[in-house]
Formats: sequence, structure tokens, C-alpha cells
Amino acid sequence: MRKPPIHRSFWNAIKGVMWLIKSERNFQIEVSALLINVFLILYLKLTANDAALIFAVSFAVLGLEILNTCVEKICDIIQPEFDERIKIIKDIAASAVFLMSIGAVIVGLLVYSKYLF
Repeated sequence: MRKPPIHRSFWNAIKGVMWLIKSERNFQIEVSALLINVFLILYLKLTANDAALIFAVSFAVLGLEILNTCVEKICDIIQPEFDERIKIIKDIAASAVFLMSIGAVIVGLLVYSKYLF
């Protein structure tokens, strides 16, 4: 299969993000958290290093949520009926997002505490 031109690849990626925003509740929540962080970065006038750290953990959470959604969709195709093994796979994928989210909250508390207190 031939690779599509670069602009088509970017367009496909944008369509994927738009599908996630329309279809996945957790992704919507995480995008909302990113937007709140953008507001706080601007309002509190974070340093470039602090803003970069907030963006890094925010996008890491989003990236893991995307991978988690992929794992869930693939599992649903492979085994549409309940299967304990598939449940474990889905739970493990979800735990990656959960742990990164905890890490992001910790980073947020450490960074924002300098500006709020």
C-alpha cells in the first residue's frame, strides 16, 4: 500500500482527533482540562519552563487516552462478547491513562502552587 501525501496524513490525524472529541467522553473531559490549563498558563503568566511542563503532561494524558481508545476498539472487534481476558486488557490500558492523570495532577499542583500561594 502506498503512503498518502503528507497533507492527507495530517488531515486523517485531525479527523481522528475530531472523532474522539465527538465520541469519547473521557477525551472530552481531558481536552477540557487542557483548555483550563491554557487559561491558567496565560492568566497566571507561567514561565516557559512551567508552561512546557504543563503542556507535556496534558498532551501525555491525551496521547494515552487515544491509545487506550484504540486498544478498546480493537478488543471490541476481536471479541464483541464479554471475555474476562479482554476485560483485563482493557483495564490495563485504562490504568495507563489513570496513572498518567495522577502524575499530571501532581505536576499541576507543584507548578501552580508557586503562582497561587
